[in-house]
Amino acid sequence: MAGGTWTTQNKRRPGAYINTKGVAQAKPDTTLGRTLLINSEKLNWGANGVTEVDAGTDFKAVLGTTLDKLVTLKETLKGALTVLFLNTNSGEKATVAPEALPWAFTAKYAGTKGNDLTISVEKDPADTTLVTITTLFGTEVVNEQSLRTTNAAGLEANAYVDVAFTAEGAAEKLDALSATTTYPLVGGTTKPTDVTDVLNDVMGTENYNVVTTAGFAVDNDIHGLVAAATKRLREDEGYKIRAVVPGQEGGTKYDYEGVSVVNNGVELTDGTVLTTTQAAGWFAGASSAADEATSLTYTAYPDAVAASPKRTNEQTITALNAGQVVFTTRRDGTVVVEQDINSLLTVTDDKPKSFQKNRTMRTLDTIAMNTSESFEDSFIGKVGNDATGRGLFKADRATYLQGLADARVIQAFDPEDITVDPGTDADAIVVTLGITPIDSMEKLYMTINVG
Repeated sequence: MAGGTWTTQNKRRPGAYINTKGVAQAKPDTTLGRTLLINSEKLNWGANGVTEVDAGTDFKAVLGTTLDKLVTLKETLKGALTVLFLNTNSGEKATVAPEALPWAFTAKYAGTKGNDLTISVEKDPADTTLVTITTLFGTEVVNEQSLRTTNAAGLEANAYVDVAFTAEGAAEKLDALSATTTYPLVGGTTKPTDVTDVLNDVMGTENYNVVTTAGFAVDNDIHGLVAAATKRLREDEGYKIRAVVPGQEGGTKYDYEGVSVVNNGVELTDGTVLTTTQAAGWFAGASSAADEATSLTYTAYPDAVAASPKRTNEQTITALNAGQVVFTTRRDGTVVVEQDINSLLTVTDDKPKSFQKNRTMRTLDTIAMNTSESFEDSFIGKVGNDATGRGLFKADRATYLQGLADARVIQAFDPEDITVDPGTDADAIVVTLGITPIDSMEKLYMTINVG
């Protein structure tokens, strides 16, 4: 897909080139609620690359540990519907191929945790032709299968090990076994991998709308790398993703509408204190699940009882003026997002003050992506570039924008606010449209006159 912003009409590839400047039913957003989380921990287990997880995932099977021990991922899933978990786990897989068995076992994934796997084979004392093959991960039974010695080829792989049938005469081997035998897998290794080696490829090819470096130390260089990649993807390739990174005092000023910076952490009801970088995971997940009609301003942080650290009024204002998201403890004991903003600080005619609000950016990004998809799905190579064809595209956009107006995402829309003109090349069109995104109420100024 070609796309992005344009300054002059000089693009070579077919595609939609869309600038956003201040001045019928929408196609479902397949990225809504999807967060790309770049893993900061060495897990020694799991697929090398992106693993898609949600609240119902068997985390021990795919990542080698429980969700409670994956704090940043757990917080991200409090807000997101789906997390694309980037796990750079490479190395050798643990294996065992006992001479006494008709099977070879290989850990599902590389990593040293594969050495925690054990295969147990137990013969039924009442019927020696029946055997039970158990897979243990540490001391936990994670899979159990029973079969006849005459059906040894029927043993199946499970979520932890792959199985290869290795021998004819399997029944004889199994008949010769003692009552119970165990076989630990060995040889699993973890090879150090730099996440930055795959970062750009993953960010450019996966399907999501928010990427986050939550979990990494606030002074890690990866935050700047992801912010730069986000800007490149938004402006050069038209992929309207947004990034959420943790901030630090005196740290980088990203000054970009596509990057949100989280200022502090929270304390949970069970006494757990989440750092800024861990709490950034929740904001990233919640941001991915928020649609163009939603603001996260004053949205409560689930299970939180206090901001950590708590910010004074002056500190909160300073952070907001620096383009940072602040968690605030309200008088009723809830912890909320003070204001749903991004890191944009430099206001211009092309990027007015409204661009500092994430709700506004979600609206503009949604319109840009929907327009690009509609053009590519229904117009490129299918509709002639004449007055009739351009009229069809204008009607398509007018119907879509009227739907947004009806949903109170943008102010009342007039089809005359859209123009679709021929471009410099015979195969180009130039679209200009004027819209006003609707913001959420955030400030109340009231005067009470007493008679």
